[in-house]
Order: sequence, then structure tokens, then C-alpha cells
Amino acid sequence: MMRREDWFERLSEVVARHQDIPFAYGKADCLTFPLECATAMTGETFNVPAYKTETGAAKALFKAGFMSVGDAMASRFQEIPPAFAGRGDLVEAINGNQVAGGVCVGMEVVCKTEAGNVLLPRSAIRRAFRV
Repeated sequence: MMRREDWFERLSEVVARHQDIPFAYGKADCLTFPLECATAMTGETFNVPAYKTETGAAKALFKAGFMSVGDAMASRFQEIPPAFAGRGDLVEAINGNQVAGGVCVGMEVVCKTEAGNVLLPRSAIRRAFRV
């Protein structure tokens, strides 16, 4: 998978735009946000099953054969050791007692949670995926 020449600017635009977009299952959540980042960086479209609630998200993931957000990302991206995650790589991170999908932005990761976008330390990365 190749990144566009202007991938960093495109990633920055998505992250900044999501600061003002409230969490919404199926539209702006812990799976759609990192996939939107990947689309911005690569130009490829990544389809997400339709859902509108937390239960609906779990059912849609399970129906598609995934047990987690990380499993869904692993179906499209090469999994790498979390220590090797670089700027623009997707992550599955732990935020308190919840799993959150996000994107590496350097020394931190940005994840979309019900509380909005949160910055987490790299130590929160549980799984990482090369974009």
C-alpha cells in the first residue's frame, strides 16, 4: 500500500477535522476514524459494515469475522510490533478499560472515543498496523 506524496498534510486535516466531530457509531468512531485516516493517506477506500450503536458495531464486526477493531484493521493492513509504529500507522490502543482504534502521530496516538479525540501515550498501543 502506497502513501500519497502529501499524506502527512491529508492525515493532519482528518485529525484536525475530527476534533470537532462528535463520536457517533458507524460515522465517527474507533474504527471509522482510523480508516478515514488511511483513506486520506493512500486514496484507497475502506468499507465499514453499517451500524449505529455499540451493540450494532459488535454484531457487525462479529458477522464480518472480526472479534475486535484490531482484527478488522489486520484484515487490510500488515500488523507490525507496536514499538515499530510510525507516524500514520493505525493502532488499537487501551484507553482506561476500553479498546480504541486510532492513528500514530509521532510520540502519541490519537484515538476516537465517546469522550472525543484523545491523545494517548505510545505505551497504550496494543496492536499496530502499517499504512
